[in-house]
Amino acid sequence: MSCDRGIDVGNGDGPQEEPGTRWEGFGARVWAARKQQHLRLGMLADITLTTPELLQEVEAGDLDPGRRLAQDLDRTLSCGGRLWDAWARTHLTELLQRPATITDVLPETFQVRAYAPLVLPAPYRTSSYQAALDQVEHPMDSARLDSDSPHLPRLNTAGTGGAPFHCLVVNETALTRSSTEPEVMRAQLVHLHHLAQTVGISVHLIPTSTAFHPGLGGAFWTLSYSPSHTLAYVPHPRGQGQIINCVSQVKSYTDLFATLQGAALPVEESQQRLVELASRIRSTLTRALAK
Repeated sequence: MSCDRGIDVGNGDGPQEEPGTRWEGFGARVWAARKQQHLRLGMLADITLTTPELLQEVEAGDLDPGRRLAQDLDRTLSCGGRLWDAWARTHLTELLQRPATITDVLPETFQVRAYAPLVLPAPYRTSSYQAALDQVEHPMDSARLDSDSPHLPRLNTAGTGGAPFHCLVVNETALTRSSTEPEVMRAQLVHLHHLAQTVGISVHLIPTSTAFHPGLGGAFWTLSYSPSHTLAYVPHPRGQGQIINCVSQVKSYTDLFATLQGAALPVEESQQRLVELASRIRSTLTRALAK
């Protein structure tokens, strides 16, 4: 069955564009918007905290300015999101010309939504929890990592400006399953609670008592680059997982995430539930030491 694609990634037929020419259209948009606002290059550079030389390269179509600068230009030049969307379309068109992995597509996202029915996604894990999972995955050689698997950066509580917004929906059973030592699991719960209190990160728990619901088939993420351009990502037990660009499939994942978020506890109740789960483990450990 054919599928309409949100980004025209080409099919290899016809003349190929020279490197950099794909950004000429975006650069022309920036130039036209700047002229319309009667801003000189130096003034625009001051407002967007960059340099005239870099902006000159952007307007010439010589480079990808990145999401943050594209958003700053869109806001400064009063483009109402059009320039930001143009950047996202061009960025993804260029990125998806070649086989892309999650490590390729993640850096320029502005919003990441992740659903985890069985195990926490890598960015939310502590190093000890990650080590325990590695041991389960490789029981004969706990020191070996799957070289084909993505190595994604962990989230932290620094809350740095410009970082993408993260929203996690996780089944409570993923946090109560006995998959590691109680101390490691408690430390993971505390870490997740701290992340949930960080600006730009939200965590929603689907309680164990929740009736059968959609999404139990597996984990997935949605990756947004602008309000109009989103990809989906399905992690695999081995390897990099699958990047999905099909418009109808991406929409089905975004709709599914909204359904799962609706079935989950609100942010405040989820945070309280994390505290309760961590306290339960502490009580168990205290009783065990008292014996």
